[in-house]
Parts: sequence; C-alpha cells; structure tokens
Amino acid sequence: MRRVFITGVSGYIGMKLAEELVRRDKVDEIVGIDVNRPPRDIPKLIFYERDVRHPVDDILGKHGIDTIIHAAFILSPTHDKRNMEDININGTRNILASAAAAGVHHILYTSSATAYGFYGDNPVPLTEEDGLRGNDSITYSKTKRIIEEIFRDFLARNPHITATILRPSFVVGPGFDNPLARHLRKKLVFLPRKTTPLQFVHEDDLMEIIIMMLEKGKGGIFNVGARGAMSVYDMARRLGNIPVPLPAPLLYPFNALAWALRLSMLTEFPSSMLLLIRHPWIVSSEKLEKATGYTFQYDTIRAFDIYAAHICQRVMR
Repeated sequence: MRRVFITGVSGYIGMKLAEELVRRDKVDEIVGIDVNRPPRDIPKLIFYERDVRHPVDDILGKHGIDTIIHAAFILSPTHDKRNMEDININGTRNILASAAAAGVHHILYTSSATAYGFYGDNPVPLTEEDGLRGNDSITYSKTKRIIEEIFRDFLARNPHITATILRPSFVVGPGFDNPLARHLRKKLVFLPRKTTPLQFVHEDDLMEIIIMMLEKGKGGIFNVGARGAMSVYDMARRLGNIPVPLPAPLLYPFNALAWALRLSMLTEFPSSMLLLIRHPWIVSSEKLEKATGYTFQYDTIRAFDIYAAHICQRVMR
C-alpha cells in the first residue's frame, strides 16, 4: 500500500480516510476523485474532479496506483432513483474495469450491512454466511446488494486481484450526517411505534479497520459492527429531542406526503426507508475479530454518545 486511490474522496468516509492515510509513513501518495472539491486541504492528496462513471485508468497508470478504496456512493435518498442507481452501480463497474486495466493489486470496497436487507425474519445477529436480500424498495440497500454481486463476478474473472469488502453498520462520529442522523436532530422526531434496536460503528474504528486490512493485504468479506445496540427513541432523547410515536398506518402516508412535497422539516427519507428502523439488521463482527485480532475501541452506545455530545455542544455555541 504505497500509492492509494480513493473514490468519493470529498465525502465523509473519503475525507476521513485521506486524513488517516496521510499519517502513515508507508503511504507515499494519495490520489482521489470526486465531483466536488475536498472541503479542506490534505497533504499528499492529489485531487481530480471526475465523475466516478468516467474511466480512470489514465489516472491510475499515471500515479502507479497499487490500492483502490472505493468509497464513492450516493448515500442520501433522492427523488431521482434512476440517477442514484446509475452513479452507484455503473460507477462501480467503471472503477473495476479501470482497476483491471491498470494492474491494481488490491481493492477495498465500503459496502454496508444494509445489503442484507430489512426483514422481520433476519437472524440476530447476521453473519457473512447469510444471504444478501437488500430491499428493492430501498435504493441504498438494493444497490449495495447489486454492487456486491458485481464484485463477485469481477473477482471470478480477475482472481489475481485481492478484494476486501466491508459491511459496516451505521458509521457514527462527529461527521455522522446521513438521513437518520438528520431525522433524529429534528425537535419532533416522528417514529413508528414499534422499532428495532440499531447498531453503530465509530468512525475511528472503521478507519483503523480499513487501514489494517490494506496494510495486511487482507482480502475477504467482513461485517463491521460494534457490540451492543440502542433504540431510536433513546437516540432522539439523547440529542435533546422529542420522539413522537405514530402507528404505521398513519406514519407511512404522512411521511410519504412530506417526502413528495419535499418537506425536509418533517422527514429526510421516503417511507420505504422506515423498514430500517422496524426490522432487525444487527451484524456479528466475530469473523473480523478472529481473522485480525482487532478489538473495537467503542461499543454502540458509547459511539453514539460521543456523537450526541458533539451535536449538543454545537447547538449550544
């Protein structure tokens, strides 16, 4: 891991990775692409403004890239599902084709535990042996599942390339800003009456795990989730907000109307995404821990409390 290429380098995960990699003596150069410029300057980072769907083998060859971290992904739901799928799926196909053409040795993909899907009959916890059933009604979950299928086919054709696929639960930390985070920060948080506990992984743990995998050249598929879980009701309260329980027959049409009218003060996602707080998708990290010896620094509750303290301090300023 001497020359690292990061897709989606200006995003939450991409920026954290670039900042961590800069501190590693073994990394000579970091190259990144994104459609947006990085929010802050990072030493060693060479930035190219490029869509992930456009070929990058010229960049990979020019810089002698040996390692790719594929972190580009549209996370937040949009009203244009087709464009979201095009960027996420065809962007991955493009990066993999460029990697093969440029002779890259190692590719790490930040997938998601959401690829398992949200179902009432999910085992608790989910292991890597469980099938991926990412819900077709949730673009994020669906495309994470499809992209893993694309990786499987790619690796069958390119067995000489090492690939690491990580399936983290929700990543939390000061930079936590996905649709759930924004929803929980509303003063009135509308929620289903019946919810499932959620699992987190602190951003610092995820960064350490990614870099450890790259330094060791470790391939394979691994769940990444800290121990413990907590309810969305507790999350809302710890952020100083008021959870409002609603029966599903009322919440779903209410949320759907707010989403259709783009009333972000009421909701941050379409009603289909309510499944992720209604059905279990907690993962076991036993395979990761046994394969690497890694010990998580933070459990789920501690990770969220750090985030909550950060938000509360920001509000008080």
